[in-house]
Amino acid sequence: MAGTLKHLSIRSNLSLRLLLLTMFFVLLAEVLIYVPSIVNFRKTWLEERLAAANIAILAIEAAPDHTISEMLSKKLLSNAQVAAISLKQKTKRQLVLNTDLPLNVMARYDLRDASYLDMMWDTMKSLTHGHPHGSLIEVTGYANFMQDDDEAFIQIIFHENLLCEDMHRYSVNVMLLSIMISLITAGLVYFSLSYLLIRPIKKMTRSVIAFRAAPENATSDLSAAGRQDEIGVIMRELGTMQNEIRNALIQKKHLAQLGEGVSKINHDLRNILSSAQMVTDHLSTVDNPVVQKLTPRFVTAIDRAIRLCENTLKYGSSTVEKPTLAPVDLHQTGEEVILSLGITELEHVNVINRIPEGFTIEADGDQIFRVFLNLSRNALQALKQSGEITLSAHRENERTIIDIMDNGPGIPARIRDTLFQPFHVSGNGGSGLGLAISKELIEAHGGTIELVSSSHDGTHFRITL
Repeated sequence: MAGTLKHLSIRSNLSLRLLLLTMFFVLLAEVLIYVPSIVNFRKTWLEERLAAANIAILAIEAAPDHTISEMLSKKLLSNAQVAAISLKQKTKRQLVLNTDLPLNVMARYDLRDASYLDMMWDTMKSLTHGHPHGSLIEVTGYANFMQDDDEAFIQIIFHENLLCEDMHRYSVNVMLLSIMISLITAGLVYFSLSYLLIRPIKKMTRSVIAFRAAPENATSDLSAAGRQDEIGVIMRELGTMQNEIRNALIQKKHLAQLGEGVSKINHDLRNILSSAQMVTDHLSTVDNPVVQKLTPRFVTAIDRAIRLCENTLKYGSSTVEKPTLAPVDLHQTGEEVILSLGITELEHVNVINRIPEGFTIEADGDQIFRVFLNLSRNALQALKQSGEITLSAHRENERTIIDIMDNGPGIPARIRDTLFQPFHVSGNGGSGLGLAISKELIEAHGGTIELVSSSHDGTHFRITL
């Protein structure tokens, strides 16, 4: 079991997988967010350069004769971080600020009518250095101060390296921020799901492995979990299932111990019954009317006891005892059960055999007798000292209905659900096997046995064949 747990912790660690998947999905979301954000950063950066160029042009407009010194021109260009600024008004093109160096423009961009896809494509080219290092680019935008001239526009020329460097710094900052957010988010999600999901799953995993190693030992109990969600339902159902399987295994163990004990006494018991059978052979020769009347019943009881002893070990085996069908007089069977229990000797117990005389069915006589005997003995134990037991039978279409009723105190509600399970003792001193054996025998006949009702007014069992 330790090896299995180690294998699970190393190769199938859900916690680690959950943490990595959370980080991956957060980073994926950041990538999807990064693309529009870097496009917007480039647009904003260019608009800021155009705004600085507009200010430089306003400074020239305010100067006498629109002329400024070379020193002031360089300061304006340096402040705008551009190499040249030009203004066009209607059909007139006016060079405003320039340098003495020759300008070789490698690319031109117009922000006035650029679509989002165009700006995205231009952004990717800037990030990947689509132009040689130190290249100059030209950007065209609106002249914001020329309110009376809608056709006026401004152009700036600058080194693309300035834009690329700022975009790279922005990308690094976004990447670091994304990693930080992913770690924080993954940590929060990890600890939340670890408490809500992973820990219960690990607990159930350990319980299943321990149960497989020793199913009869109550090493863990999952049925007491107080959660009301789906995980709580699974834990409680798993715990209930383990307890039911554990109880079934314990019952089978008891059955095996019962069979072992019965096998030890079976030989001696059969010898005792054989001796009693020899006595009955001599009783049949006694010339006494009472003896002659009671001897056949005594012989039948001895024979039935021997067969019952031989068949006891068959209960709990993998095969059900197959009935031998023959005509059975149910009225006579009821009389034999009453005689076997000695009910006629009890002054305060009244037995009413309402099964019609000659009422016969096709069944195994010994097995039907055992069923009647078990149910009647239970009724007698419930009545204790006084009461009434009623046996009745009738036919409905092709079915035979047999009812065994008493007016005792009834069966306790706590054991009704497990009434036909072995070793669920009712509290009357029984072993808990009578009804389980009866159910097995009736089902072997293709019939059913059920508890119709049980209350302080009595108990009603019904057999349907």
